[in-house]
Amino acid sequence: MKKITLIIFVLFFTFSCITIANEIIDEKVTIYRNTEFPKAINILDRIAEKYEDKRIINQTTIKAPIELPITGMNWKEALGLLAKYHELQIEELPSAYIIKSKEEVLEEDKSELKQIINKKQVRINAIFFKVDKSFLKSVGIDWSTLIQGEVEASVNFKGGSKVASDIFEATGSTRLENGDMKIDINTLLRIIESHELGTVIAKPNIVVISGEKGSIQVGDDFSVKTVDEAGNVTDEFFSTGIIMDVTPQVITQDDNECVFMEARVEKSSATPGEVSTIVHKSQSETKLLLFDGEETVIAGLYDTDYTTTRSGIPILKDLPWWVFGIRYLTGYNQRQKSISELIIILKAEIIDPLDKSRKRNITLDEQRTKNKEFGNRADEIHKNVEEEYNE
Repeated sequence: MKKITLIIFVLFFTFSCITIANEIIDEKVTIYRNTEFPKAINILDRIAEKYEDKRIINQTTIKAPIELPITGMNWKEALGLLAKYHELQIEELPSAYIIKSKEEVLEEDKSELKQIINKKQVRINAIFFKVDKSFLKSVGIDWSTLIQGEVEASVNFKGGSKVASDIFEATGSTRLENGDMKIDINTLLRIIESHELGTVIAKPNIVVISGEKGSIQVGDDFSVKTVDEAGNVTDEFFSTGIIMDVTPQVITQDDNECVFMEARVEKSSATPGEVSTIVHKSQSETKLLLFDGEETVIAGLYDTDYTTTRSGIPILKDLPWWVFGIRYLTGYNQRQKSISELIIILKAEIIDPLDKSRKRNITLDEQRTKNKEFGNRADEIHKNVEEEYNE
């Protein structure tokens, strides 16, 4: 009877120790060192589901004990400690924590890298330029006719206009008269800048992997101070300048390739004020379908500038107002309004995947080597022929 009582007591004591070893108090946990890894993860899984409404999914094959005691530790810290001790990787998802071995993570990275290497790339070339609206109207540029870097212009030749003469000369026309003619975009831009009727703001270009997003910013960021509910002052930053976001996707159908592109272009600037900051912005968002090497134009974004100039009798017109008011009798202010249009030209070019480019480069190198060897043999034969002839 005493032996049976002793056995029951020992079993009860052992069970109590195990229960105490795997104790959960609030978000802290105590796990015995001899607890098997899957059981320890199950304990942490219950806490994660309770406090974060997330599950812990064990994708490893570890069955051995955890081999380190966890005493009164936060469950998330305990999870990180177990992963570090057993050289595991934790991936956090919106609804779960995934525990993986580093070998599995490495294989996934290799697979993802292989997919990226096999993807095609797209080179996006852009031109941002600002030009006087009245000039464009007089020249009659039809941006819808832009093909292979040339655009049609219906030049109205009036009174020996120097601009019209330069356009006629650039197009190779021998007669100065009205009519449609094609002119190269780069030539047109040079004529516009030479006559101070506009300017090229930026010429960004970027290479993007098909399906990924690319961004370019030529400008500055400014900050606005905000106060949260707790009274903390923080800086919130905003981007200004020439901004271009593109997401190209290479589409292949019947051996024909084209680029479906989502594009957002913006020209903005900020003017700080005493109360708030004013942001001047011209922005356009569009979805395009372009063939390899095709160009498109985004136009119709207008800016209005006001300039004030003072004219009149020199020196007298610039006198202070308190000098008998002479400045008002000898001069006047003239305010001029100018409207300019922001033109954006986008060109998409498809680039072969890295793997295919590497193979092509290897083939070219082999061909160069063969050509060099052939040239050396030809020189040697030529030299032997000359020696025989001289003998």
